[in-house]
Amino acid sequence: MNEDTVAGQGEQMKVANTSSIGPMLWIGFYTVLLNLVTLTIFRFWGRTHFRRRLWSDTSVGGEPLAYTGRGVELFIGFFIAIFTLMIPFVGAVLAAQILFGPAGAAFVIVPLYLALFVLIGVAIFLARRYHLSRTQLRGIRFAQTGSAWGYGFATFGYGILSGITLGWFGPAARIRLSRKMWSKAYFGNLPFQFEDTPEALAEPVYKSFAVAWVGSVVAYFVWIGIIASSGVAEGLGDSPAIDPKMIAFFYLSAIPLGLLIGIFISWHEAVMIRRIVKSLRVGDLRATSRIGMWDILELSITNTLLIIFTLGFGYMAAQMRLWKRLANRMALDGAIDFDAIRQSEIEAPRQGEGLADGLDIISNF
Repeated sequence: MNEDTVAGQGEQMKVANTSSIGPMLWIGFYTVLLNLVTLTIFRFWGRTHFRRRLWSDTSVGGEPLAYTGRGVELFIGFFIAIFTLMIPFVGAVLAAQILFGPAGAAFVIVPLYLALFVLIGVAIFLARRYHLSRTQLRGIRFAQTGSAWGYGFATFGYGILSGITLGWFGPAARIRLSRKMWSKAYFGNLPFQFEDTPEALAEPVYKSFAVAWVGSVVAYFVWIGIIASSGVAEGLGDSPAIDPKMIAFFYLSAIPLGLLIGIFISWHEAVMIRRIVKSLRVGDLRATSRIGMWDILELSITNTLLIIFTLGFGYMAAQMRLWKRLANRMALDGAIDFDAIRQSEIEAPRQGEGLADGLDIISNF
């Protein structure tokens, strides 16, 4: 057995990404241009090129990942979803409006839109299943089992609970959905486990959420109070000739508000990522993450600027920068014998993330 096939107990297996922004900007540039020529059809192949580059630039224990998906799979999956789900959905909405009028149509349209929220969860699950089935490490592919509809109904139900509780059920929903997804994932024949480890439970999930929720509300009302006391609101509403200084003060005063709320949310997001990552185990390997608040905040600001100043060409590069930061803040602790892992016998899907693409909830990775 080769020495590098086993990560020793107590040792750390490094996760790293070496992508650079130039090649990703180039992929984004020609993808956008060819989308214009092909009426957006090239996006399936552009997305595939991006993933192959990003996966190959990402290594686990010094071994690069491999993406084996094809653009034609995404293309076929998209059209299957369009003709079997999206067109019938739009047709049913139009037919209800024509046949039953505005009042009667509500009895048909409301259930359809509720079903659409279930389909969002189904689409996320199916996209994830496709991504894992087309990802390999050392020639061993990942896989996803479980019920897409079960995940869809869980997403819908948790969404309702999160809304009723004004978002306070949101962190629990996110952890439960992660557990539902990861506990059905495999690396070869080796199952993933999602466990409430002491390290994961130590993350201040609800403390950070409370700070984000309460802090954002308080900060917003303080800003409203400042605007009201300064007379800017009255000036903007009543004056026939709006003072440019008032407009400038209004928008400039919103910058520190946005930054403060961004800090609150970024801390909670970093905590949630660490909570989920630290709950993952495959074999005797446990995942860990060092992602922090400033990582999330800095990426949010710089990626937004990157997309704006490249007129959208930099969208893939922005996603790469997020992936790279997440990967370079991750590591795997423990031991794994790659030679003992058998290839997955779970059947891989034939098509790509068509439903998620049709619902416009797909990202490049």
